[in-house]
Parts: sequence; C-alpha cells; structure tokens
Amino acid sequence: MANDSGDGYSVHFAHYASRLEQHLRKNGISCHDADVIIEESSVLYFEKMRSPDGRFFSLVRKHDPAQLFAESAARAIERHLPEAKGTFGSYGEIAKCIR
Repeated sequence: MANDSGDGYSVHFAHYASRLEQHLRKNGISCHDADVIIEESSVLYFEKMRSPDGRFFSLVRKHDPAQLFAESAARAIERHLPEAKGTFGSYGEIAKCIR
C-alpha cells in the first residue's frame, strides 16, 4: 500500500525505466550503458520531484510522470551518448517509447 504520493511516482518510474531499457537495447546500447543511463535518469527524475523550496505538491500537480521521466532520460542520454540526442535519445522518441 502506498503511504504517500511519491510512491506512485516510484511505480511509474519503474515501468518507464523498463520500457527505456528495451528501447536502448533495441538501438544497440549495452546493458551496462543502459543501466548507467537509467540510474542517472532516476536521480534527475526524483530531484525534479522535490522542489528546493519544498513545494512538492505544486510540482506534482504541474507535471505528469511520463513527462518528468522523458525529460530526465533525455538529459541522461545526452550526457552519456551525445550522438543519440537527435535520434533515439531525443525527448520525443523517449516519450513515444514509454507510452
């Protein structure tokens, strides 16, 4: 049983991470590199969930989990695979793969 609204975002993250891993592997990325990208995506995703001002609930209402995940994953991919930014690592492609 979820004890706060953050648990729901964790479930969403796990679902999206699984789809992202499949997407990355389909595009020739090694398991290790996919794991590194997903790990970094996790950090970025959950940082966005917590506003520095403590306005967590206002942030939750503004963003849907898919958008937060796609933004975080695109940033992580850009850092690790800059050449993928315009192709399978773009925000649009990630958003499509997780839906």
